Amino acid sequence: MIGDRVDESDWDAHPRSLPRQSMALWQGAITESRPMRLSRPALLTAAFYTTMFAALGAYLPFWPVWLEDWGLSTAEVGLFLSLSMLTRTAAGFALPMIADRLDRRRATMAALCICAAMLFVAHLWADTRTALLILTLASGAIFSGLMPLGEALGAGASRRFGFAYARVRSAGSISFLAASMALGVLIAAFGANAALWTIVIFLIASAALGLVHPGGGTLKGQSPPALSDIFRLMTDRTFLLFTAAAALAQSSHAVYYAYGSVHWRALGMSEPRIGALWSFSVVVEIVLMLGPGAWLMARLGPVGALAGGAVAGIVRWSLMVFDPTGAMVWVLQSLHAFSFALGHLGAMAFIAAAVPERFGGTAQGAYTGLAGGLLTAAAMGASAALYPIFGGGTYLLAAAMSATGLLLFIGLARRWQGQELSF
Repeated sequence: MIGDRVDESDWDAHPRSLPRQSMALWQGAITESRPMRLSRPALLTAAFYTTMFAALGAYLPFWPVWLEDWGLSTAEVGLFLSLSMLTRTAAGFALPMIADRLDRRRATMAALCICAAMLFVAHLWADTRTALLILTLASGAIFSGLMPLGEALGAGASRRFGFAYARVRSAGSISFLAASMALGVLIAAFGANAALWTIVIFLIASAALGLVHPGGGTLKGQSPPALSDIFRLMTDRTFLLFTAAAALAQSSHAVYYAYGSVHWRALGMSEPRIGALWSFSVVVEIVLMLGPGAWLMARLGPVGALAGGAVAGIVRWSLMVFDPTGAMVWVLQSLHAFSFALGHLGAMAFIAAAVPERFGGTAQGAYTGLAGGLLTAAAMGASAALYPIFGGGTYLLAAAMSATGLLLFIGLARRWQGQELSF
């Protein structure tokens, strides 16, 4: 087996030891404003983000369309996706935690990618709703471990080798953009199976790159966290406040992810235009990460960035209620740079500054897999009940989630002063 405890001499760049006192780390590796060094670790991390987000760029916008074309009703699509989020909640927390405990983040990532690819291929033989539901639950559980573990690897590589996280992470956003644009055209021409095969191909590529990810050795020289340590992290009041607030703000996107494409299709939009709308939201996300993202983070700090994302969500979802189809829908899509990207950078910066390095996968799993998964499942379940009745009015649920997250961020700002939590 290829081990995860890589030696620093394995790479052609000299890692920089970034201090963890106060706010130094998130001001450095996570938001660095200097040009990115084209070192081997930076390039490998960017390549991994590219393949992983190509799979995600097929899954998020177009998997609901695949399910609908299989024969599910719009209510059933929401129900299936919300049920899959229940399995993703448990697995999204457990799988990264296991990788931390074993100190095998890279090997775990590769294994998950291969398993997920096999499960998506198996969808081609699903001939009943029961079989489709089983595959939906299983693939959702495996897929859920990929993003938190991938972010732990990416942030770990950024800390260790001193390159800018935001700019390398933007490679994933660019890949998401390309995949969603291409699939809007391919699905119109060849059907929804184009999305399925895109997911499979790029998951296999992610498995290969996961085995050589430079972030796999970040636990070298430290003791993997014991279960008692993990329990103390998960019950720490500051960390709980962060996960609840960040999960609410980010999970407000659940209505959009579940019904955005389906609702736009109901409003008369074509698949290419739907793909373009998804792509445009990612363009502005890329612009923020490559441009003013570091400047905003340096001035707002992690909690300020999180709060700014929540405010953008309140505006975005409140106006989506009115079913805009002209120029306004493009304006609202531009707010994705703040409702998602700025909030995401704030969350990564908070974890980097507040959580000890050896808890990296566990903290990411708690944020994206446990709290985010639970709230996303609840939001998707509520959307499945509300959408057939209220249509675009379902976005009011998303606006309420963003508003609640903002209130919790205000409480977090009063409680956390930039220090690393002790366990």
